[in-house]
Parts: sequence; C-alpha cells; structure tokens
Amino acid sequence: MIAGLIVGALFATTTASGIPQYRRSLEIVSMRAVVEEIGPINSSVHINTSWVPLADEDRQLTDESVFSAIDTHLGELVEGSGRLVKSRIHWWGWLETGLRTDSLASQSSFQYIENIDDHVEYIEGIAPTDSVTNVDGKPAIEVAIEHDRAKHLRISIGDVIDSQSVDGGTGLVRAIVTGTFTPTDLGERFWMELGEAYLSPSIEGREQPLIMLPTSNSMFTLVAEANAGLPASYDWFFFIDQTLLADMSIAELETTFDDLADQLENTVARPFVITELIPRVETMKQRALFGSIPLLLMTLLTLACVAFYLTMAAGLLGRKRINGYMMLRSRGFNVKQQLGIHAIGAAIVSIPAAIVAPLVSTLVIAVIGYLPAYNSITNGSTMPVELYPTIWIWSFGGAIGTILVVTAASSFWDEATLAASRSSDARPVSALWFQRYYIDALLVALSAIVWWEVGARNAIVVLERGGDFSPDFSLLAAPVLIVMASSLVALRLFPIITRFLAEIGLKSNSLGLGLGLASVARRPFFHGWPMLAIILSISTGVVAGSVVSTLERSTNEQVLYSTGADIHVTTIGTTGQVAHEQLEKVRDLETIDVVTPALRTVATVGTTSTGSQFNLLSIDPIDFQQVAWFRDDFSNSRATIDQLVDRLAVRVLPEPIELPPDSIDLSMWVNVQPVTPMLELWVVLKDGLGEPHTINLGQFEEGWYNATGHLGAFPQPVRITSIQTFMTVGPDSAPLSTLLVDDLVVTTADGARHLVIDFDVPELWKGLPTAEGEDTGFTIAPEPDGISGYIANDAGNGVGSVSLGRGSSQGIRGIYRQAVDRPIPIIASEAFMSQTGVGLHRPFVINVLGGLVPVEVIGTVIYFPTLDPERGPFAVTDVDALIDFIELRGHRKTVPNELFASLEPTDFPNEEIGQQVRKVFRLARIDLRAERIVSTFIDPIAVAGWRGMSIVATIVAGLVVLMAYAVFMAAFALRTKGDVALKLALGASTRDQWLSTVAELFPAIFVGAVVGLGTGFAVSSLMVGSMAYTDTGAHLLPPFILQTNWMLPVVTIAAIFTIALAGVVNSVRSLHEIQIAEMAREGFSAASI
Repeated sequence: MIAGLIVGALFATTTASGIPQYRRSLEIVSMRAVVEEIGPINSSVHINTSWVPLADEDRQLTDESVFSAIDTHLGELVEGSGRLVKSRIHWWGWLETGLRTDSLASQSSFQYIENIDDHVEYIEGIAPTDSVTNVDGKPAIEVAIEHDRAKHLRISIGDVIDSQSVDGGTGLVRAIVTGTFTPTDLGERFWMELGEAYLSPSIEGREQPLIMLPTSNSMFTLVAEANAGLPASYDWFFFIDQTLLADMSIAELETTFDDLADQLENTVARPFVITELIPRVETMKQRALFGSIPLLLMTLLTLACVAFYLTMAAGLLGRKRINGYMMLRSRGFNVKQQLGIHAIGAAIVSIPAAIVAPLVSTLVIAVIGYLPAYNSITNGSTMPVELYPTIWIWSFGGAIGTILVVTAASSFWDEATLAASRSSDARPVSALWFQRYYIDALLVALSAIVWWEVGARNAIVVLERGGDFSPDFSLLAAPVLIVMASSLVALRLFPIITRFLAEIGLKSNSLGLGLGLASVARRPFFHGWPMLAIILSISTGVVAGSVVSTLERSTNEQVLYSTGADIHVTTIGTTGQVAHEQLEKVRDLETIDVVTPALRTVATVGTTSTGSQFNLLSIDPIDFQQVAWFRDDFSNSRATIDQLVDRLAVRVLPEPIELPPDSIDLSMWVNVQPVTPMLELWVVLKDGLGEPHTINLGQFEEGWYNATGHLGAFPQPVRITSIQTFMTVGPDSAPLSTLLVDDLVVTTADGARHLVIDFDVPELWKGLPTAEGEDTGFTIAPEPDGISGYIANDAGNGVGSVSLGRGSSQGIRGIYRQAVDRPIPIIASEAFMSQTGVGLHRPFVINVLGGLVPVEVIGTVIYFPTLDPERGPFAVTDVDALIDFIELRGHRKTVPNELFASLEPTDFPNEEIGQQVRKVFRLARIDLRAERIVSTFIDPIAVAGWRGMSIVATIVAGLVVLMAYAVFMAAFALRTKGDVALKLALGASTRDQWLSTVAELFPAIFVGAVVGLGTGFAVSSLMVGSMAYTDTGAHLLPPFILQTNWMLPVVTIAAIFTIALAGVVNSVRSLHEIQIAEMAREGFSAASI
C-alpha cells in the first residue's frame, strides 16, 4: 500500500505539473500553425501615420520614435524593414500643356520607397538621381514611373511634368521623367502584396493617377518645400522572423503589441499598427478559452480520481496500521502528534514525487504525440513541450494537495481502538460519520443547486465588463461535485441493496453464494471503496467519451450547416450576382458534380416595407437537396430534406406566349374607363437570355383605340410575361379603373401581322398583387363592334376586362398568366409563424426586392442549412418561381447571388478546387467545406486537443481505478484470510470459494458500473449543453446531439472486470495455500485481521 501511495502521489503531482505544460504545448502547435497559415507577408508589421508633415526634420524624429518602439518591443523578431513616404494628391500636366484641374483629370502623388531599385527592372531610361536641373528657370527633380502606367498616360522618357498640391493650391514641383520600370517580382515580401496599389493604383470615376518616384533627397527638399505645412502618408514595414514568432506565447504576443501600440501613441501622431497577427491572436485567444473548457473538465475529473485513490489508499493503510497507532497512544502520543507523523509521512512520499513530476509530465506529453489522436497536429512525432521553472510551482501545489488528502485520510483511525476496529469487522456498521451527520445529503443538495444553476445559465462562460468571456470555475467544478454526490447516494443505498441480496443468497441452496452475499452485507462500507472508485472512473470515461465525441460531431456539423454544400459561393455587395455564364463555367469544371444557384435577400410580410422582416432564401428545390446537408430533427415532423423541398417546386407552368421572329411592332386594342391622365400602358417581355424588357405603348386615350409600340432586336425567343398599367402614385392611391384589352398583334419585318392574343378566353390570366392585396381582377367581357376582324384567326367575340383597384406596386397594376391558381409555396421557420401570425396554406403577400409576391406556407422547419433562426425569422422558396414573378414588373433582371455545388470524388487538392472557382468569381467569398473541416479538426485548441485529452483522461482514470482495486484486493485478502480459513475448516470446496468471492466482489462492481454510467451520461448532457458555444460565444448551430464514444467506458469496465477476476482467481488460489494448524497456533480466527 505504501508503494500505491507513492504511485498516487506521482500521479497527482504529474497531473498538476502537466496542466500548464499541456496547454502550452497546444499553444505552441497552434502558434506554429497560425504563423505558417498567414505567411511571412501577413505576419509583418505595418505602421502608418498620415499626420506628420512632409519635412526632413519631422521624418527623422518620427523614424527615431518608430524604430525605438520597434527595437524595444519586437527586438530580435524583426529581420528586415522598409519605408514609404507618399505626398498628398497633386494636379499635374506637361510643361507644354499646363495643369489639368477638371473633375475627370488624372491626379498625381510623389512617393519615396526605400531600396526600390533593388526590386525593379528599368524598361526604359535609368533610375532617378539627386540631380536637380534648371528647366525654364525652375529647378526640376528626377523621377521614375511604373512602365505600364506611363504607357497608359502617354508619358515618355524626358517629359517634364509640373505638379501642384490640390490641398495647398500653391507651390509647384517640376519633375523630369528619367526612367520607367516594372517590379521584378510582386510576390516577394518587399512589396507586401501592395505593389500595384502603390505603383499604379486603379480608381473609378476619373482618369488613372500618376505616381512619381523621386529619390529621398529630392522628396524631402523640393517636394517638401512645395508641400510646406501639408502632412504626408508615412509607412513602415517590419518583416518578422517566422521561427521566433512561432515560439511566442499568446500572452507574450498580445503584451508585445499592446505595449508597442501604447509607445507609438505617445510618440507618433495618430499611428496605426496594421498586422494580421493582431486579429489572429484575438481569434486564437477566444478559441483557446472555449477550447480549454473540455480540457479543464477532463482535468478536474482526472484529479478527482487521483484524489479518491489517495484517500482510499491512505485510509486502508491507516486501517491496517491501527495496532501501531494503539502502541503510540500507549506511549503518550496524542492525536495532534500522530497528525504530525501522518503529515511527515505524506511529505516524505509527496516531495520526491513533486521534484520528479515535471520531468515525468514532460516525457509523457512528448510521448502522447505518437498517439493516433494527435497525428493531425504532430504528424506522428513527439508533441512539442517546454520545461520551465514555474512548472515546479504547479508540481509542489499538487504535492501540498496530496499531503493534505493523505494526512486527512490517515488520521481517520487516530482515535480508534483495537476493540472498536475488530468490532467493526464482526458487526456491520449502521452508518458512516458523514451519513450520520447528513453530510452526503448536504452535498446532494449543493449538487442540485449547481445543476440548476448550470442549466439556468446554460453556459459555463461569463461575459466580463470588458466584453471578454472567461470560464466560471465554480460551475466548471459542477461535474466533480455531481459525481461525488451520486457516489455518496450510491454508498448510502449500497447497504440496503446488499442486505436484500444477502436474504436472497441465504434462501438459495448455494453455500458459496450465501456466504459471499452475507459477507458483503456485513461489510458494505469496506466494499464501498472500490464501488466509489469504479463510479469515478466510469463517469470520467463516459464524460470524456461523450463530451469530446459530441463536440467533435457538433464541430463537424457546424461546418456542414454553415456551408450548406461542398462549395458555397457568396457574392459580395449589392451588385453581386451569379450570372448564367458563371454558373455554366462552374458546372463545366471537372471536379463539380451538381451546381445550383440561390437568391438570399431580406423580405417583409405585407405590401409595405414596414411589415415584419425576415430572411428569404430561394433555392432550386430539385438540385439543392442533392448538395445540401440536412438533419431530420431540423423540422418537428422529422421530415427529410427531399420531403420538405420537393413541395416547393412550381412544376406546372403556363404555355409561353411567344412572339414571331423578326417582330418589329406590337399593337393592342385598349379602352380604359374612366380615362386617367398620365396613366401608361406597358407590355413586359422576356428575351431568350432571360432579360426583361418593358414596351411602353404610351398614355391612354379616350375610348377604344389601337395602342402601338416598337420592338427592339431582342434575342429569341421573346415571350410576353405581363400586361401592365403605370402611374406615379402612392401604394394605395391609384385611381379605380376598368381596362379593356383585345387583339394583341405583332408586325414582322416583312409587313405581315400576326395575332398573338385574342382575349376571347381567360387563358390563365390573373391580376398582379398590389399594396391592397389581390384587388386586380380579370374576366372576359363581350366584344364591342369595330375592334375585331382585321386579323386572320380572330373569330372570337370577347375582350379582356381588367378591374384595377386603388392598390399598386410602385405604381404598377396589371395581369399575368398562372397555370395553377395557388400562390408560390414557401417553407417558414417557427419564429416566422409566431412573429407574423400567418397560418399554414393561408395566402398572403410579401415584399421582395420591391415587388409584391403572393405566397403561402406549406410547411415549417426549426433549422435550415445556412440560416440562423437566432438572427430572425426565415423562409425558403423556389428561386425560379420567385425570380419569374419579380420580373413580371419588367424593371430589371433579377439574378441569384449565391451558388451551392457538390464535388465529384476526386484526388484534386482542396486548394486547387478553390482556385478554379475563384477564377470564375472575382468578388465573392468562397467557402470550401473540406478546407474548413480539415482546419477545424487539426486545430490543436479545438477538436484535436479535446480528442487526445479524452483518451489521456480515460487512460489515467483507468489506471487509477486499477491501482485502487489492486490496493483494495490486497486489503481484501488480508481481511478475509480468517474467513477463508474457516470455510476451509468447514469443508468448503474450490467451487464454493469461487461463488463466495464472486458474490462478495461483484455487487460493488455492478452497482458502481451502473451508477457510473448513469452519472456519466447525466453530467455529459448537462456539461455539453453548457459548453455548446462557438469560439465567439454564440450558440451552436445546429444544436448538438449527445453522442458517446463507447470505446472509452467499455475499456474501463473491461479492465475493472479483468482485475476483479484476477482477484477472484488469487482468492481461490489462496484457499489451497492456507495452513489451518499454523494459523491456529498463531491465534488467527475468523474475525482476525
């Protein structure tokens, strides 16, 4: 047992010292990954100020301040630097033509770039020098210009350029162009990916600017004199050593940049420190916080297992040494002195362990890098680990905890007597001291309060005043408290269970079964030791397996949900679109399987913009279900995605009304009653490319007349989509009118007239929705005399009668054709239904992109890919049906703004696939699901770190319970030696000993396993719900589903049963080794210890 204490102390101190080391190891791997990912350019530090005057003296002072701050705070990290100074904008012109100052004129700037000649190649002429030439009585400096920009502006070598500051309006700089150049390699770090922006920037709205590059001397003499009093833009670039940067900690990096920014603020006018490192550090800090919660949880459970093992080993050792305690008491030792002896003994065990523990933890952390769980971050090599002095502080902290635990557990028997200890063996103990004083009940009540608190908060993180999140360690300890409480409840119920089993055993005809169950009922609390160890170990295994497996699955599903497909393209800005040509280019890529467009926008319920807003996602119902990921629990009906979106497809469409090829004119008989001034008649067409066109037939006249309009040369085929009236009025103030229409005729280029619509039958015509709802009607009325019979095939006697109400849609009223008399179907979120109050299959109108669209809800969902219900209500509809209806107005073409695509199984690298898609979309965000999953699952602070730690925690918990059970079996063999001898004397067989030992040991194992599993699942569900947050503190989307990695608890249970079986075998073997005569001579009895 002493050896067990030594091992336990080593476990405790190694775990304590390994906590900061493991976190630092994950941080090292993370920093290296981040530095490698952002690359040498984005890891550089860019300092800018635009408030320092363009003067040599100011430049020198600012240089000294900047370089002093850099040397102080970055020091050896900097391996190179560059400087750039740019003047304010100037008007410019040739010497012969003068300055151009109109609104479209090109403007110029002077720009000095340090060491630029080492990174450019001169195409024409030579590099500028400090020489100053007198031109027309005014000094002229030498400048160089980027070759393509000089060519674009038609500037040649030897040209003399005059420039004058736009801001100052005075001071003239005369420059001679001595050379034009081109950068040798814009990709090198010197240019910081800003070469084009600095040398030949592109702007819109005026001619392209001219950038002239003088020498430093020229910049800060003649140029500075002409810009006297005006500030310039100063930029410094500092190139950071990647190797040294990767070895820095997050805290060091954050402190470095904070101190750098503070010093610059005090010495430089309005500086800006620009680097990709700063946002990456912030992101990594946030990920580290939320990623550390599962690690802390498993660490606390591991420490609880180790602490219990130490308590058990020390308690059993103290029980064994009671004879020695009695001897000390007889020699005059009091309880206080004995407590000192226990403390000294615990220190003798713990202090050497604390000295060695950091070395052991260093070795263990390095070696765990070889585990398969860490392959994604270590590539099968050792885990990087650091050994530094403060680790021993943690180690000795663990040693102090060990001393306290061992001393307290050893002191339990200090006031006991030999008679009392033997009495406890002979007669069952009714209750332990903490049960008599209801300490376990108090702990259960406290656990219930903590459980309620965690559930009420639904989070283990708290938001501090500064806006940062931090873990609530009081709630983080909840799992340990809950496991302890459930263990004590099991310990209180265990005597009842064993007495019940003993009654069953006594009624059986098996001697071995009856004796075994009676023995455990007589000493239930002795068997409570292994039961508690089993509960702790199995709970740890279940929590480690459940929490990590659930968060791992949730992390994967977050990517699946947010991307929506293998590739998700989101165009940027209000003008972003997925044109038909781009769609076809992506579809033609070798790696692409299915491509589907989508339109995402904000819409409102009702006919005005003040209605309830919601997010509207329009998809292709057929193709989207082939590329999207969907979970059945996203809807209350548990429907699959194909069952949901299939019903969105508007499959029945009216037969299109096509115009004959080469149509040049369009006419139609019309009559409006009453005639309203400024009321126009429109016919909306759609050409073969899907572009809408509005043909204006002019303002209405009195009575029946033939309205005509000219047709352009549109791509074929051309179709009629709607007939409209337009008047500039409010949404509900249009005049009540009745519009009569008949015989829509087109004339082709050969002079032939063709009847397109005769309006003798309804032909699926329907009124467009307006701000007043469905207040536009269409019927067939009798045809009056005098307006028909002019065109072949017009044998009908009807006209179309359109009743126009007061409502309009941006002044538009009219009719369109619809094959099915039902609105466009949509699927809505539950929040949409509750917020808007609409019902299923009840038509209503929504306002989308300025157009009014009739819709009806045909189903509800809780979640839908890429849509966040916490950001507001949402709905999903058919993209083609929505766009076709919006385009009935004919104002402009509406195109999708997003794209989803699935990939064929391929060996193409993700980077190459992404590059192919990015070539098609210049201004778009491209999300590749595979890239995001890989980056997430190799994140050392996230899944990779959790996965490895769960295995380590389970291994430690398993080893602890095995050691605890081994210690228990040693004590069990000693305490039952007399019982075994008595059984042998009574003629017990080997079979009886087998049954007796199994019956005595396995109730504790069974109860411990059941309680451990139940507690583990309960704690897992509670804690996963509290940790279910993204690295920004938002709730997980979609919600997690509790999932358990059964390998971890099953391995633990199997190990427990294996060692228990070994104990049974050893007990049976000892039956044949007992010498009854010798034991009798030594005074052993059935009650002997």
